[in-house]
Amino acid sequence: MRGVLDPHRHYKKEGGKMQAPEYSQVGTIVEGPTEFYTGRIENKKRKRTFVEEVLSGEQETGRFKRKYGELQDKKGSGKKAFYKALKAQRKGGVKKGG
Repeated sequence: MRGVLDPHRHYKKEGGKMQAPEYSQVGTIVEGPTEFYTGRIENKKRKRTFVEEVLSGEQETGRFKRKYGELQDKKGSGKKAFYKALKAQRKGGVKKGG
């Protein structure tokens, strides 16, 4: 899942012998006054959940949509696509070349 979200970031492999910590907390991170310009997320870009943040990042980059299109092109480049183009060429629909 992490490879899909950010393919350029490297993580240690999963499934090690690490166990969950005995005590953990859930809350909101409050930035200090020195992080106002550097490491802060603008209020407009903050979302309620992690999923909403990922989807908003996708809307900015369009990466998932582009990857899906590349996969569909790759899957369609075979017998079926070739035959479809051939039929269209016979009808006079698709003209290759200048």
